[in-house]
Amino acid sequence: MKPLSILAAAKPHGTRLKYLAGCRCLPCRASNARYENRRIYARRSGDWNGIVSAGRARRHLKALSRSGVGRRTVAEISGVPQSIVHQIKSGRRRRIRARTERRIFLVNSRAMNQARLVRADRTWRMIARLLDEGFSKAEIARRLGYRSPALQLRRSRITARTALRIERFYSRYMVV
Repeated sequence: MKPLSILAAAKPHGTRLKYLAGCRCLPCRASNARYENRRIYARRSGDWNGIVSAGRARRHLKALSRSGVGRRTVAEISGVPQSIVHQIKSGRRRRIRARTERRIFLVNSRAMNQARLVRADRTWRMIARLLDEGFSKAEIARRLGYRSPALQLRRSRITARTALRIERFYSRYMVV
């Protein structure tokens, strides 16, 4: 990885990166001042985004996991990348931004409701009707956003989130 000064040398004047590399021309100083003013405003309005310990977030993620809410669900709801959620939960990431912690704490019982297991018989009836109309399982999986072209669902119980996704798909393409 290149040092900051080499990266900054390629940047145009009037950017904060150029200021951090040592340029003190008027446009670079103005860029740095705008950045600092936005930070001050955010802190005063309660949007502080400093570095915090990941311990609280880790405990919260483990509690969610015990309740059946996995890292993919947390990542989907919070907007924090799965890789970051995994690093926090595994303990490899010991410090995180305060905004990341707040976003993880937004995941609560609502997510638990999506992660709970529900009976799959109604969902499989909808899938059977879709198959009768000419959809293949691979096409259903693709339209639901699955990576593999296989619709791999248990016959007895599935997550409420999966049932809801299939129900939305069904209501969009089938005349009820």
